[in-house]
Amino acid sequence: MERIVEDLSLSRASAGLITTIPVLLMGFLAPIAPILARRWSQESVLTAAMALLVAALSIRYFSQYSFTLLLISAFIAGVAIAIAGPLMSGFIKQYFARHITVAITIYSVSISVGASLAVALTIPIIKLNNDHWERGLAAWGLLALVAFLMLLIFMPKSASNNQPVYTHQKLPLDSFRAWLLTGFFAAQSGVFYALSTWLVAHFQHEGFDTIKASMLASSFMASGIIGAFTLPLLAARVANRNILIAAVTLSSTFLILCIAWQPQWHPIAVVSLLGITTSGTFALALALPVMESSSPQSASQLSSMMSSFGYIVGGITPSLVGIGRDITDSFQWPMTFLSVLSFSMVIIALFLRNKPSE
Repeated sequence: MERIVEDLSLSRASAGLITTIPVLLMGFLAPIAPILARRWSQESVLTAAMALLVAALSIRYFSQYSFTLLLISAFIAGVAIAIAGPLMSGFIKQYFARHITVAITIYSVSISVGASLAVALTIPIIKLNNDHWERGLAAWGLLALVAFLMLLIFMPKSASNNQPVYTHQKLPLDSFRAWLLTGFFAAQSGVFYALSTWLVAHFQHEGFDTIKASMLASSFMASGIIGAFTLPLLAARVANRNILIAAVTLSSTFLILCIAWQPQWHPIAVVSLLGITTSGTFALALALPVMESSSPQSASQLSSMMSSFGYIVGGITPSLVGIGRDITDSFQWPMTFLSVLSFSMVIIALFLRNKPSE
């Protein structure tokens, strides 16, 4: 991120738009996903969304001298993810009803593995391409292309007998529990995306060289695989899921405060633990619509509501951290703000007791 800031002469607040725009679009456009699924089928819409993602990442190859192209790429990527995200909950509920826990775990771990690989390998890819950062960003379009081709080949046909009928149904706006889940998702997405965006820059500001700061960010993302694998499994089995969530998010709160005010104190251990807790709760937030719903359609509707309101609130967080960094010339207070956001999840979790039927 700092390299892009320097090469394109951007403020950090402007640079934060690269991650903020997709996340905001994931909020604003999430409600249209079930509408598109009713019109063209869930499977067709998911495949089309992946094609859009391939196009978005390809545009980044030409963005070395153009912040506008980076923003266009971010916009298209945001549209693709906004449409696909809510439908994935319904897709899992529909095709993996007998193996929900396993499917949720694979889904969550895949997201964490992908994010970890992106953090760990993007800089080496840039180095292999003579420090052209735009090539390092665009390289991930190849992975998206492979996923798109796999969807074309293996995606179940919409004419399948298992295809659900997507009738018109409003978002569960009158449900207090749905709003609690939405608030949890908003806080979690804000914390996760802000840390993913600014962790390297924070440690660089605290005196770490680029390689070590990148290693710390890689540790943060890689350790997250453990959290993404274990927390949804534990949450599906424990009697008091909300207590588990509260304990994990409280741990995240203290760990964020630690990297904010004591970044030199065992940084590898701290960021690794933080990766486990934040990625674990992020994976759980993605899984909650499936766990809380009784049908593929209700799962997609709840996911749409959580994504719509949650990502809008969470999406501005990276930019707020960037603005705070520009104002205070430090990441300490912006990171402290993230710890407050993390603590709000502790309070929300205490109200999210398991349903009587669970």
